[in-house]
Amino acid sequence: MKGKRSRKRNKYMFIVVKENSNGTVKKYTVSQKVMEAAAAILLVLTVGVVSKFVLDSIAIGNARKEIINQTITINDLTDENEALGALNSTLTDKIAVLGETVSNKAEAEDAISQKIMESALPTGYPLSGSADMEEALSGEPMVVFSAANGTNVVTSGTGTVKSVDADELYGTRIVIDHGNGCQSIYRNDGTPLVKEGQTIGKGYILFTVGKDNQKLGYQIRQNNQLIDPMLFLNNG
Repeated sequence: MKGKRSRKRNKYMFIVVKENSNGTVKKYTVSQKVMEAAAAILLVLTVGVVSKFVLDSIAIGNARKEIINQTITINDLTDENEALGALNSTLTDKIAVLGETVSNKAEAEDAISQKIMESALPTGYPLSGSADMEEALSGEPMVVFSAANGTNVVTSGTGTVKSVDADELYGTRIVIDHGNGCQSIYRNDGTPLVKEGQTIGKGYILFTVGKDNQKLGYQIRQNNQLIDPMLFLNNG
């Protein structure tokens, strides 16, 4: 067997020479172990500095990306805000137009309601043609018309036929309820042309006047009390 060869390790030593101001010289010896320790420390510090530099570079890169993303988000939000502003302006205009339309519709409905109310009042003339007229001198408030043949007895306002009954003096009595506390009463000896419960408009024919039924007794009842019909005829 061959003998083991011994390995020799080279040893290094650093000598530091320092000359003092008085001319003396001092020598400082740094052993290899100290140098290795210093090198190791330097390596650790270098690795640490490099690592920190790398981490800082990554952090700076991430920060830049975040700034870019935030800038894009801000731009998107700005565009969206402008779009919402334009939409809001459009909606405001539409609301204004809608408000005007609703206002016009309300005015139109009010006008129609007013016309309906006016047409329901028994202010019209109860005959289709001219006739002699006199107020009853006694008894219930009533106006008596003397009409010519072929004249029609017509409703003085829109309403519903409340009743069609026999009348002791005039033959037939028709009562029209106008739905506003007013009723108009038509007393004539002709053939009634309407039925109870029928809804009719203003100017609807109730009787046709012939030679045997030329007299019409006309009355107005307001709030269940007979009043002078002239109060409504004068307004008609």
